[in-house]
Formats: sequence, C-alpha cells, structure tokens
Amino acid sequence: MCAQSAELLATPRPGSIEVLSNPKYFSSSFAVGPVVYRDFATSPLFYGGSALSLNLGWTKAQKKGQRQWNVRTSIASANARVPETEFKQSKYSSIFSSSDISYQFLAPTPKLNRGKWAFHAGGVWMNTFNFHLNQSLGNSAAGIEAFIHLMGAGKVTCDMSHQKTGTRKVLFFFHREQHPQRQFLSFQLNAGILNWNYRPDYAYKELPEVDGTKLNPFKLVTNGSAWALNGYRVGTQLNFIRTKESGNAVEWSYLWDVLSAPGRADKFQMAAHRIQCTLYFNRN
Repeated sequence: MCAQSAELLATPRPGSIEVLSNPKYFSSSFAVGPVVYRDFATSPLFYGGSALSLNLGWTKAQKKGQRQWNVRTSIASANARVPETEFKQSKYSSIFSSSDISYQFLAPTPKLNRGKWAFHAGGVWMNTFNFHLNQSLGNSAAGIEAFIHLMGAGKVTCDMSHQKTGTRKVLFFFHREQHPQRQFLSFQLNAGILNWNYRPDYAYKELPEVDGTKLNPFKLVTNGSAWALNGYRVGTQLNFIRTKESGNAVEWSYLWDVLSAPGRADKFQMAAHRIQCTLYFNRN
C-alpha cells in the first residue's frame, strides 16, 4: 500500500502547490521483507518466508488533492511453521505470490496544518490477488483468492528541509559538507471500510472428475468459490523522501500490511512487512 505525496515534492511548504502546476511523477520501487499467511481452506499451518516485491506507480498532484495508481507484485518461498518435536518431521514449503492494483486519493486539510506539519485525508481502493501452491497437500495443493478493499486513509507529513550550507560533523570524527536539502518524513494509515473476498467454501477444491482430459485452470477459480463481504484490512507506512535538483526523488519506506478474511467458511490470514526503496522520476 504505497502512498507518497508528490504534492510535497514539488512545493516548498507542506500542503501547497506553488512551484509546479499539476506535478506528475512516475515511480519504481523494490522491496524485501517477511510475509506470513495461513489458509484454512488448504492447511491450518502458518507459512512464512521472505518476499521480493516490485512496484510501479503513477502520481499526479492538483490543488484539490493527489491521485496515485500503483501496481505491485511479490513472490516468496514460504515454509510451514510446524511445532518442534523429537520426531523427524517433513518439510512443507509453498510458493506464494501476491499482486496488488490500487488507486488512492488524498486531499489536503489546510485547517489542520501547523508550521512544518501537513495533514491529508482520503481513500484507497485496493485489489489483491493471491496464489499459493504446496504440492504435498494433494488435491488441496493450490489456493487462489481475491480481495477488494475500500479503505479510509489519513496521512501526516513533517517538512524536514534545511537551507543551511556548511560543514557538519558525523560521529565526531568525519566531516560532511551540508547543502540546502528538501526532505520529508511522513506516516500514513489505511483502514478497511468495506472488505470483499472471493474464497472457496470448504477445505477441498471442487475439482472436475478425472477423465483423462486436460484441466481447465479457470475451474480452479470458479468451482466452489463465492464472494463474501466480511473481514478487515489495515496498513501503515513510514516514508522518508529526499528530492534532487533535477526534480527527481529517492524515498525509503517501512510498510506493514495485515488482512483477515473468513470467507464463507474457511479463514485466510496474511501479514507482510517490507523495507522499500522508491525512485521518483519527474514527468513535468
């Protein structure tokens, strides 16, 4: 759930747009971090592993607010968290893939701004598609689910820019030249208001009969699955962004995302932590 303020990248004060008219940015991100999931429709075990993620984003800021599209995909090799015993245990591993398509709109709230602090409020439309495969689970080896969330969003940003030029001591031994720099620290919270999920209704996939013909992949998604309106999703992100003279920018982020969906019978749970680096390219 990446949400950066292009509005602040292009302006000297939080919450205003005075330097560029309708600034536009293209962003590319790389992230790494642990992911944990449990799908009761395939196995009651928790699976955890390290995931690699790639994200592409398009951002446009206007006076009435910031609009952003993001497309993210991640993949992980996850191992089952089996309780330790004195007996020899088999190793259960799973391939887990998750993809997001999201749109967000954040509007400035000038009445709440104080000095270097700026506030934004809005919403996020998040679509997530998961696929996980564990061949040791037989006819329940594959899990496929979709999640759609309408989320409320709030963001607070601190302008940490400085205009001083000189020499700065680092660790009491090293000296570093300091130049005027525009940089911002922000925190955003997204919370699900309406949460839909498309999940199977029982523990075993309703596969077609074995008659020697080739399996239609679409039947894995359509047989025994249905939409439900329940569950929850919450996400946070902490961003530190620094601009360049060219108008481009570099951002480091810590993101946390958790969701739970009962479906109609079998629950799905997922949590992810990501350390992310984002490059912004000015399109004006």
